[in-house]
Amino acid sequence: MPQSDRKILLNKLEQAKTQVEIGTKYQHTKSGGQYLVLNLVIQEDTEEIRVIYQELNHQPAIIWSRSFDSPNGWIIPTEINGELVPRFTKITE
Repeated sequence: MPQSDRKILLNKLEQAKTQVEIGTKYQHTKSGGQYLVLNLVIQEDTEEIRVIYQELNHQPAIIWSRSFDSPNGWIIPTEINGELVPRFTKITE
């Protein structure tokens, strides 16, 4: 990979980290499930930013991967009762 492409990817990753905080708990708006964000990564074959997160409501916990900004992505609002709301909200303790 050319160095300029690497810099672009790293920049995209750093920008994503300003919107999704690693080590922070979030709640899924529709399901109510609680999750811990473990990391943000780059999908190798598509160069898509993905959120790696672990469920907190069940044991053994499943570790999930979700797109950061695709149509069903982490930061894309979802519709509930005709209203657009955040798909995930940060849990403040």
